[in-house]
Amino acid sequence: QNWLLHTDAVEPNVFTIGRAALPLRPFFATAADRPGDAVIAVAAPDAGLTLGPGIQRGFRADAIPQGVTVVSGPPAPVAGFIAGDLLRPGLPLASAVASAPRGVEVQGYIPISRGFLTGGSVDLGRIVGLEQSLWRLAQLLDSLDGYREYLDRFPNGDFAFQARQRVQALSITPEERARLDEQALGLSRNQRRAIQRGLTLLGFDTGGVDGILGRRSRGAIAAWQRSIGVPDTGYLTANQITRIESAAAIRAEELRIEAERRRLEEERRDRDFWSQTGALDTEEGLRAYLGRYPDGLYSDQAEARLKQIEREQRRLAQKAEREAWDKAVMQGTVASYGAYLQAYPNGRFAEEARARIAALRNPETPPDVIAAAKAEESRMNLTAVTRHLIEAQLHKLQLQPGNVDGRFDRQTRRALRRFQRANSMPVTGFVTRATIVRLLASAVER
Repeated sequence: QNWLLHTDAVEPNVFTIGRAALPLRPFFATAADRPGDAVIAVAAPDAGLTLGPGIQRGFRADAIPQGVTVVSGPPAPVAGFIAGDLLRPGLPLASAVASAPRGVEVQGYIPISRGFLTGGSVDLGRIVGLEQSLWRLAQLLDSLDGYREYLDRFPNGDFAFQARQRVQALSITPEERARLDEQALGLSRNQRRAIQRGLTLLGFDTGGVDGILGRRSRGAIAAWQRSIGVPDTGYLTANQITRIESAAAIRAEELRIEAERRRLEEERRDRDFWSQTGALDTEEGLRAYLGRYPDGLYSDQAEARLKQIEREQRRLAQKAEREAWDKAVMQGTVASYGAYLQAYPNGRFAEEARARIAALRNPETPPDVIAAAKAEESRMNLTAVTRHLIEAQLHKLQLQPGNVDGRFDRQTRRALRRFQRANSMPVTGFVTRATIVRLLASAVER
């Protein structure tokens, strides 16, 4: 908004201006009650004030109400303009503006053929010639009102064609203007990808990070614009792009810190639980550990030990029981393991069967979610370079992805699940668009 600073203000900034300046909004509101009949004049020295961050000289024209004229500039020229042409009866305001002293700026409502004061004997036609004068003033103001007033008086005039072209250009909708303004920025595909990544981090679903600002991305932009209180056109200005980048960088750092905190806390609990269960080297303890921490710090060790136990049990089990167990494992269903337990309730593989039934009945992530994530990763056709970068970032985050070779093996999948778990995402072990966005966010150097 606009403020009138006291001359003794000391480097006012955006936080202290309320104590050092008078807001002009109430004056604008009063003037707006008489649209077309109100002029606000503000005089300020060119120098002598040092402004702090967030404060700029001049008027914000978008804060001026409809029908209100604002005159601003140095004291002497403003006073001369007011006492002279502005208060000259019958002189059209646009004519006064055209001959305003240097330094005087007139903004807001500027009628072409109507003066601030009525009466007088000024003849606009004698200033330059009526049509030429109206056209010159219309060009000077470059507004819809100016060109329309010219066309009302001279629909077939010498400049009618140019006037209609300007009316058409100035009559485009705000959405179309926003689209053209964004188009003028000439955003590259990488810049559009960065915008999508930023919006996704801020919680606005763009439907992908492909550098194509389609319907979903435009909807995400509009939703973000509503959230910050600006017109939700779905198209971006340079300032808004900067705001997205800044907010996304802050959010990325917040997510990184939170994920790191969760990872360290989870590792502490992991070690404590291992000391109470798996470290005892019993089948029951090892299964209890894997039941809680399937991708834990000691999961490889626990699985290897259980395989040794299973091999020993196979050696000791009778042939019929071994065959029943092999059949249950091959089918890998709740029913097959249940059939084994029904035949051998106290068999050599009973504990393993019960553990697998529990895992199948209470999965950490529903099978359909895992299948969808797997399909999404397949559709992305990740290159070897991209896979290598993903593994390198997992290694940097100390998530133990195994060899950084661009091959997604069992260790890589386990590292992906650890990352997703630490970031409160669906734990699938597959690379989704959301996973890539979070990984890229965690890779930002601070």
